[in-house]
Amino acid sequence: MANIKDIAKQAGVGIGTVSRVINNSGYVKKETREKVEKVVKEMKYLPNEIARSMTSQRNNIVAFILPNSTHLFFGELLYHVEEELFKSGYKVMLCNSSEKIEKEIVYLDMLKNNRVDAVILLTNNDVEQYLDKNLPILSFDRRFKDIPFVSSDNYQGGIIAAKKLIEKGCKNFMFIGDDAQGDNTPVWTEVTKRRKGFIEYLDAQKHANVVNIEYPLGDYFIGADEIYEMIKGYPNVDGIFTVSDAVAYSAIQALAKMGKRVPQDVKVIGFDGGRSFLNLGEKITSISQSPELIAKAMSEIIINYYTKQKIESKVIPVSLSEGETI
Repeated sequence: MANIKDIAKQAGVGIGTVSRVINNSGYVKKETREKVEKVVKEMKYLPNEIARSMTSQRNNIVAFILPNSTHLFFGELLYHVEEELFKSGYKVMLCNSSEKIEKEIVYLDMLKNNRVDAVILLTNNDVEQYLDKNLPILSFDRRFKDIPFVSSDNYQGGIIAAKKLIEKGCKNFMFIGDDAQGDNTPVWTEVTKRRKGFIEYLDAQKHANVVNIEYPLGDYFIGADEIYEMIKGYPNVDGIFTVSDAVAYSAIQALAKMGKRVPQDVKVIGFDGGRSFLNLGEKITSISQSPELIAKAMSEIIINYYTKQKIESKVIPVSLSEGETI
């Protein structure tokens, strides 16, 4: 396998010049840089990442802290984040927190101890006191003071869902989600805006018949039997918006247990994008967020940390993905 000395000899330059080209540090004339890069490619040179990290004080590793990577949308987002960051020379370390704050603190300490270069954090826990805000931290779907975040336009998603259910003739509405948090609670996520957009739009349109169903925060895989117990007392509901497609799936099963047909009797809209839904047999109508655009926004913020460019939070547009449940 070629090493840096071999590259220098083949290109007819010094080892220091090759090092500056590979590490993108210091001045190298354009024609010299191009010559070295050509030799690097021809000799299929792979830099020693450990040695590089010792000299640059960087590992080119980004830790992505997720509650649960088996969640359909989180898994898809992880894929696109890894793809985007790899293009810029970063590797992604997956950290499944399982919603446990002690695990999140351990992963955040890795950033403080220079074991990773940046952290993308998705959490429902109250971890603000554990964040070193002088370090490269990016939050997804959650606001922390002085830390950039990326999220979908959750509020607009709620509005779109409400408009579509009204358009389809619904009169009695329900929101099912785990994010019914007050503004003064210590944990506040952007996901809350799905409910707020939905209910506030219905209120503005003088639709008073709106039921808000809550369950414990962070319960991503709530089952049909649990949903059934929550909604069985509302037989007149004919339009349901849920916090996620996973919850929509359980709601549809619960409605079947009540003898309700979807979409003939009750129309259902989820949130995430209505992607492949396993054994349901029909595509869920859903507010679609774009994991590709979210990943690009995350990658740009991470890169901007190290190129000293302006860092701004980003809100990504959503759209309606029509399926068979309305």
